[in-house]
Formats: sequence, structure tokens, C-alpha cells
Amino acid sequence: MRLSTRGDGRRRRFLPAAVTALCSALAVAGTQFLLPDRATGTSVQQSQRIGLAAGPHSSTHFDILDATWTTAHIDQKGIHLNPKDTGLVLTYLAPVGRNPGERGDWVGIYEKGRIDKAHRKDWDWVCPNEHARCMDYGAAVIPAGDDGLLSAATYTVAYWAGGTSEGNGTPAATIDYVVPW
Repeated sequence: MRLSTRGDGRRRRFLPAAVTALCSALAVAGTQFLLPDRATGTSVQQSQRIGLAAGPHSSTHFDILDATWTTAHIDQKGIHLNPKDTGLVLTYLAPVGRNPGERGDWVGIYEKGRIDKAHRKDWDWVCPNEHARCMDYGAAVIPAGDDGLLSAATYTVAYWAGGTSEGNGTPAATIDYVVPW
């Protein structure tokens, strides 16, 4: 039994058009799903913030998501004292709408559980440059020096909000960091 080639020809011409229409529809639907909701006035920054804050984090509290060693050379507080200084990159979440650069927020590295000035390894501002571009979530760099952190030791990293310090308040958030080498 032989099938008609006439029907197969129509199907072959129809298939690329159908696939193109389906892909276009999926692309439009996906784009609309990913775009912020303009009807409610949600901005792109707020949409991203909601995604980052999903889970147990409240949008009214501070949180440190991660501390990671960096081998990048860090300028301590904008001063070129030690061109080989390295340290930690700290991923943070602050309350929605807060600009840490304009509020005097800073971060410090301490010996584990000893959050006082005498046991602080080093510190830096959460947002030392370009305060207008500082956001309620991001990454801050804390210098630690090439020999500032000991191998396999555990340190406490603290986020200080609004100009508070060891002498006049408690950290807004802390996380322990174990040196991986």
C-alpha cells in the first residue's frame, strides 16, 4: 500500500510554520512572565529584591547570605597601603529601600564569637563608593591582609548598621566563616 505524497507535502510545508508560531508564542509568554508588573508599579529593582529575599528572609531585617574568600587585590578604605591585600566578599540583604552607603553601614571580621574592637581583624564600609548606586542587597568587600586569616580558623563576620559599633550597639547580622585552606 502506498501513501499519497500529496498529503506529506502539505504536512512538510505546514510543520515549520507551526513550529515558528509555537516558539514565538512561548517567547512572548516567557517575556511577559519575566517582566515586572507595570500595572501595580513594581519596579525592576523591587522585582529582583523580592526574588533575592524569597525564603526565610524578611524584607524588614538584615541578613548575611554568604562570605567568600577573594584573591582579588583590595584597596583598604580607598588607600593604596598594601597592594597585595586580600579578604572576604560578603553577600548581604538589608531592609527594602535602605541605602547602606548613605546610612554608614559597615562590615568587620572578628575572631569567632569575639565581637569587640580588640578582636577585630579588619573592616570596611558596605558601600564605600558611589553611594547613589548602593542598594539594599549586594556584596561588600572586607580586607583581611595576606596573613590576616589563619588556615582552618573560624571567624565571625558582622554587619553593623547606621553607624553603630562594638562600643555602642550590636551587629545587625552575623555569619561564621571557616578559612578553607
